[in-house]
Amino acid sequence: MRFTPLIVLIVLLLFTGSILPQDLKCNYCNKTIKGNYLTTDGKSYHENCYRDHVQPRCELCGKVIDGKYAILDDKMYHPVCYTDHILPKCAICNLPLQGKYYTDYWEYSFHGRHSSELPECSTCGRLICEALTGGGFELGDGRFLCGICNETEVSGDFLLGASVSYVRRLLESNGIDNLPDEIPITLVDRQKLEQLASSYSDAMNGFTQHNIQIQNGRVISKSSHIYILSHLPLTMFRAVLAHELLHVYLFGRDLELRSDICEGFCNLGSELVYKDIRSEYAKFRLLNMQKSQDPDYGYGYRKMSAELDRKGWRYLLESLSSIR
Repeated sequence: MRFTPLIVLIVLLLFTGSILPQDLKCNYCNKTIKGNYLTTDGKSYHENCYRDHVQPRCELCGKVIDGKYAILDDKMYHPVCYTDHILPKCAICNLPLQGKYYTDYWEYSFHGRHSSELPECSTCGRLICEALTGGGFELGDGRFLCGICNETEVSGDFLLGASVSYVRRLLESNGIDNLPDEIPITLVDRQKLEQLASSYSDAMNGFTQHNIQIQNGRVISKSSHIYILSHLPLTMFRAVLAHELLHVYLFGRDLELRSDICEGFCNLGSELVYKDIRSEYAKFRLLNMQKSQDPDYGYGYRKMSAELDRKGWRYLLESLSSIR
């Protein structure tokens, strides 16, 4: 939330005198004043000296200011000039921003009323409109996607293969290897994800289902199936995929961790993607993780991020089972 600069409205008081003190001189031309004169700020002037050389003028239009005026950074403006040309404009309706207004992460400033009039993109937080995002639309599961995020959305198999290769390489470069070669990945809507996840959280954008086959009391096979929300922008999709692949990593090593440790650790995969991509959108998503108040995806992530900073990937992976 921001506020417009303070506008000071002042009425300029000029006094006209008819009884002249002896040898009264004009403070501008230093000549003796005869007849009417003007006094302001304790100084006296010939009427024409004041009007032509002393009287304040609008910084914008250059015309004389006779009455009320606005001040910004020690510069004076007619109220109309200030409102129409100096005040910042709303990025949505282009009207002057007077009083309280909001500025989002993307440096768009807008009137507060637009927040209740327009839907917010579920992945970047922008208000969806032609002026900011080139429009957008509502998905069938109730999420809203803006035109900008829609440019790279993942809703089919086209980007899956490249994303899996990219994320695997990123994880392997930090010692996270030996993941199964073939892991099914299915794109789902919000309702399907809720059905799959028994402990659903608003922070979830993916879910990994694990299966164990046991014969004669012995584990004969283990498998995982990853489900990710469809229509996520490519960067976010890859971050979610990295998170879910770390769930597969933990499952493959029979590591059963406390919920906040588990989700916090898996969010380190998302952190790897966002820090590797380094786009403004990646910074926005990473900031959301860092500020999250969720006990697992927020506090748990910050706890594990601090552990990673302290130990590095190698020692963190070796000590996962002992973290409390």
